[in-house]
Formats: sequence, structure tokens, C-alpha cells
Amino acid sequence: MVTRYRIAGWLLLLSAALTCMAEDPAETLLLTRFRPKVRQDLAQLPNYTCLDTIKRWVRPAASRPFAAVDTVRLEVSSVGGKELYAWPGARRFEDKKLSGFVTSGATAEGMFALLARQLFIVGKGAPHYSGEESLEGRRAVRYDYYIPQFDSALLLRAHNTSLPVASKGSLWFDPVSLDLIRLNTFGDDIPAELDLAEARVNIEYARVRIGNSDALLPRQGEMMLIDLSGVASHNVEEFSQCHAYQTESTITFDSPAETPSAAPKPGVREASLPAGLLVPVVIETAIDSKSVAIGDPVRARVRQDVRQDGELVLPAGAAISGRIRRFQRPAAGAPYFVVGVELFEVEWANSRADFYGELVDSDNRKGITAGYGTRGSVTYTLPGKAFRIDPGLGLLWRILNRPAAPEQPR
Repeated sequence: MVTRYRIAGWLLLLSAALTCMAEDPAETLLLTRFRPKVRQDLAQLPNYTCLDTIKRWVRPAASRPFAAVDTVRLEVSSVGGKELYAWPGARRFEDKKLSGFVTSGATAEGMFALLARQLFIVGKGAPHYSGEESLEGRRAVRYDYYIPQFDSALLLRAHNTSLPVASKGSLWFDPVSLDLIRLNTFGDDIPAELDLAEARVNIEYARVRIGNSDALLPRQGEMMLIDLSGVASHNVEEFSQCHAYQTESTITFDSPAETPSAAPKPGVREASLPAGLLVPVVIETAIDSKSVAIGDPVRARVRQDVRQDGELVLPAGAAISGRIRRFQRPAAGAPYFVVGVELFEVEWANSRADFYGELVDSDNRKGITAGYGTRGSVTYTLPGKAFRIDPGLGLLWRILNRPAAPEQPR
């Protein structure tokens, strides 16, 4: 299925001899001015983080229209030549691939920074001048490039097979401001083992005002994968709410646990909840099919004092943080939604604790079927073409001991 495909990296590279590829002196001069300008813009990317909203569609056959699958929201930044991701509102970025956050469906990595960085900094390929064009009424200069399979870092994954694929594409820039406007790339002569007829990515760029400066950042990215039978996946990524890195931002390069908790702030005590503790919870966030996305934050609270052996462990009103971890739209012949909610942390007074448990009971609301999950997660099945879960939904959890993380090989 195309929905299992993942583009593991989009590394399209221009030649180190970029300035000598064009034959016309004017074209050569233009390139010598453009390349250092775009490299300067790319050097500023690690200073910013943006909200990455990924909208996904699937076409089950060539004769069928595309149908919306879900929406995913993540924070994205570029550090150390890598794209790093975090759930919205998390206190740290994690050094793991996009597939570590989005475990199913089609995804494309590299749209925020990696593709452009490798194009203009690492240096491979054979670009050639293709003339001037108008992009949405804007004057632009176009260059085309090609990278053969043996030299390509474009890696496509399908049916548990990963292979490098020859790539060809184009770049456009403004000949006056020298701003990068657009990048696109296509898989070329795709190996038969991948069962793909087409793979393409397009990225649009724009100037964004952040604080007292302007930054050239990706505005939107688009990916299309089509297999030989006509089954297709179409993703559109929108980058918004970009802001400068804050001094308290944390980046981890280990193998973090599921919880995004970072080191405690001064005065905040890291606590642990005893296994077997029963915790009554009430969800305070409305969940609406018209606006919900994977990654959206969910707020909850402890419904009443929780005691063990007469000692207060959690006070009523303690704040619980969570997020949407699954959102599946109705499929043909199955008119219902599936929504997964994860609760991962509880805070009260000057204390904070990991929330990890199993669902024991849930309010019996009409039309809502609760699944019994672990790791602080619950999955709801909701019938119809739309739904809304209003605040006030009650849950009862039993705290579990979190399994030890597997030892990393040395």
C-alpha cells in the first residue's frame, strides 16, 4: 500500500562546480551571487522553529477521488544538519525520524531544511540554466539538475524495501532579491522492487518577519507517491507560527522515553506514582472532528483527592497533560471515527510525575465506545460523519510501572 511508503530523506545535491556549469557569463555571474545568498539564508534556519501541519489524503485507485485521512501537527527545527521534531507544547526536540512520531501512512522528511541544505551546501549534481519564468506573477530564474542513482541520496521506502533512486528536479530564485522561491524533485527510473510509478516533492519558500528580522523559510511542501496500480498518497505540509529559539529550549540526542518531560525547573520536584494507584480523571478539552489533529494537546485534571494508606498522593484538580495520538477518518463501508488520546504527565503544587497506566473505566456516553489502552492512552470509536466530545468526559486509570528501556548496544 502506498500509505506505508515513507521518503526517508530528500537529499538533492548541486555540484560543487556550480558556477562553471552555465555557459553564458551572465548566467554564471547570477549563480555566483545566488549561491552564497541562499547559503546565508540556510545558515539562519537553526535559529527558528515552526509549526508543521501535515494534511494527508489517499486515493485507493486511479479511478477514485482522493479522500482525507488525517492531519498531523508537530514542531520542527534544524540543528546540526538534521531536522528535529517535537510534539506541540513539548519542552524538547528529539533526535529521531519523523516516522518515530507518525508511525503509519506516508510521510516525507527534509522539507523544512534538509533538502535545501544538501542542495546548496554539500554539493553534487549537474545543474543547467533553463531560462526565466513567471511564478504566480513573479519573475524567476530556473535551473534544472539530475543526480544518477549511484550518486543519489534520494532514498525511497516501499514494501520493506529501501533503495536509492535517481532524481531530477528544478529550482527557482528571484534574480533581483536572490531569494529561493521553489524547489521540486522527481524520482527517476525508479527500481521495479519499489513498485512505484511516481514520486515527487515540491517546496515553496517565502520571507517571514520574526522579531526584528526577516527569515527565508519554507512556506509549504507537497508530496505525491503513486504505485503501479494507481493507489496514491498526497501530503501537504504548511509551516506556520515560526518563532526564534527560546533559551530554555532543550534538544536531546539519546533514546527518550515516551513522555516529553525534560529536566525539572528549580523548585519542581520529580515524583513517581505508585503502581496500582486508581486515579479518576476528567477530560477538559473538547475534541471535534472538524478541527482535531494528531499531536494536538489535551488537558485533563484529577477529579478528586487520591490517597494511598491514608496519605494524599494526588490532590483534586492536579493538571494532567496529554495529546491526540491517533485520528482515523471513516473509511468506505465503515462510517465511524477512531480517536486515540494519550495522557503522559501530571503536575500539582511543586511536583511533577510521569503518567503511565491502563484504563479501568470510562463514562458511558451515547455512541462512544472506549477501548482499553495502556501507556496512559485510550482509543474511542465514534459513529457518524462528524463528532464532538465535550469537556467533562470521565475516566478511571490504574497506574502501572513503566517498562525499563532496552539497553542500547555499545
